[in-house]
Amino acid sequence: MEKKKTIKQIIVFYVMSVSIILGALLTLVMIISSFVSTDSILMENLQMMAKTSSQNVSSNLHLLTDRMANLALEDILTDQEAPKEEKQKVLDERESRIEFVWLGGYDLSGQKLYGDETAPENIAEEKYYTYLTKTNNIVIDEPYYADDIWQLCVALPMTRDGEVVSYLVGSYKYDLLNDVLSNINIGATGSSYMINEEGVIIADKDLENMQKHENIYELYNSGRNKEIFDDMINSQTGSESMSLHGIRHYVAYAPVPGTNWTLIIDAPRREFQKILFTSVFLCVLIAVILLVVSRYVIIKMADSISDSLSLATGRLTALSEGNLKDEVVLAETNDEAEVLTNALAKTISSMDGYINDIKSSLGFLSEGDYSKEVPDTFHGDFAAIREALSAITVSLNETMQRINRSSQAVNENSSEVSGYAKRLYDGSMEQAVALERLRDSIQKITDQIDHIAESASQVKKCANGAEDKVSQGREHMGSMLETMHDIYENMQDITQISQLIEEISSQTSLLALNASIEAARAGESGRGFAVVAQQIGVLADQTADALKQTGDIIGQANISIEKGLKTADLTADSFKEIYTATEKFTEISQGMARVVSEQEEAVSMVTREVDKVLEIANTNQQLAKETDETAALSLTQAEELGEVVAAVKLKEGELE
Repeated sequence: MEKKKTIKQIIVFYVMSVSIILGALLTLVMIISSFVSTDSILMENLQMMAKTSSQNVSSNLHLLTDRMANLALEDILTDQEAPKEEKQKVLDERESRIEFVWLGGYDLSGQKLYGDETAPENIAEEKYYTYLTKTNNIVIDEPYYADDIWQLCVALPMTRDGEVVSYLVGSYKYDLLNDVLSNINIGATGSSYMINEEGVIIADKDLENMQKHENIYELYNSGRNKEIFDDMINSQTGSESMSLHGIRHYVAYAPVPGTNWTLIIDAPRREFQKILFTSVFLCVLIAVILLVVSRYVIIKMADSISDSLSLATGRLTALSEGNLKDEVVLAETNDEAEVLTNALAKTISSMDGYINDIKSSLGFLSEGDYSKEVPDTFHGDFAAIREALSAITVSLNETMQRINRSSQAVNENSSEVSGYAKRLYDGSMEQAVALERLRDSIQKITDQIDHIAESASQVKKCANGAEDKVSQGREHMGSMLETMHDIYENMQDITQISQLIEEISSQTSLLALNASIEAARAGESGRGFAVVAQQIGVLADQTADALKQTGDIIGQANISIEKGLKTADLTADSFKEIYTATEKFTEISQGMARVVSEQEEAVSMVTREVDKVLEIANTNQQLAKETDETAALSLTQAEELGEVVAAVKLKEGELE
């Protein structure tokens, strides 16, 4: 069993928990606010420093451009007729006063006209030449390494009468920019450098880094860094906290006025947070010390409270275990503990008296004596106990009275239920017999329907066969009609041919007559021809007779064919009627099959329902039997209940 905590442990636990939570929250808030304020202040200072440094760089560059502009004002340098030696003297004189690495003059194509020996012969391939020709203004080139020294070129056009006649280019030592970058000291490992419009590092206080020509997009590649680098090369000013090679850095940037360069200052964040971590450690240490001291004070206070309450808690524990006999030790502390022990003593004394009265009243009730009154010794809220005991006694008297009446009613109802159950049982038996007869009748109907279904199936098969035969005969009749029509048309052609032959025969007979007349006119010379003409005439007559007989035969054939066509048409119509009747007969046979199928389903459903009704009847029969037995048992229990009620002693006038 888990051991319960004492009030002392609870007080110490909760007070210390609250103290620890509050201390942790305050420390956390202080830490967060310190880091946030440090970040804000440092980034603001770095941004101001970047602006100031970029302006210093711009000032130095302006100094260089001013020197070159003053030199370009020399008339001799723009005079194309002046000798190169005199122009070179001007350049040499300026080099003696200003620390130029080299000076040179160039024509518009970038070819050197005059200048120092170290000056390049051609500048057409240089980046600043492209800007120079496009802008016709002063151009500052990016730092470059040549002749074992870092240099910085400044170029400007020289004009005469408003037209550019040549270019003047001078190279300074890089120290002019490096002095500004070297004076930017942020932390032990902080750095400052400049980038061009492509993100390439062109100037750095560490000259070794300049030789690498690294691109910051590739050097610190990430999506978030790319957005910041885009702002840098777009001439934005700002400060950010960035991750450079996995280390958080403070980074400030500002554009260098008059150039496409951006000055960047960065320093590792951890160098500025060492003091913060030290202060955080000291705060945590102080908080722990305060918590230890407060715990000691809290334990002392909890001990005093716990000792005052121990007297009451010990007696309450004994009371919870049913001990009402031991006396309560009174506390003399002049506080709530003393009041608590006095009240506890009075409570235990009162509870002892109440329990004795309750025990007495419950003893009478357990013996079946409901006529005793509950003693009127309960006070305050305990009076509800007396009222409850009185209500229980009254309720028991009323309950026993109702039980007595109910036992009599149950006795009477049990007799009636027994009679009803008997009649229900007999009715269920008759119902079951009737349902069995109905089931036999339905079975006979089912057998007859099966026979009808078989007959309907045979009728359907015959109808289908007849329909096929009639359809086949109809097709044959159609073919015969087509053939007879063809014969009739051919007979018409034969008639026409016979008429033509008859006309030819008439013409032949006429020709034979004419030939005979001409032969008679010819005399002896035409006698042979006369014989031939006579024979032709005989043949013509025979042909005419044969054609007449053929015409008669063809006429009779036409009459027979016309009668055959009419008979065939009537036969075809009969076949159509037979086909229609066959279709109707087929539909009737199919409908008969559907009706028989529906009757089978209906009879099957009726059979299932009859089975269910028969099952219900059997259940009712069983329930009627069980009800009869239950009614008999209830009658016996009612008699026993009446005997129990008769043994209870009730208040006078309660039992009716």
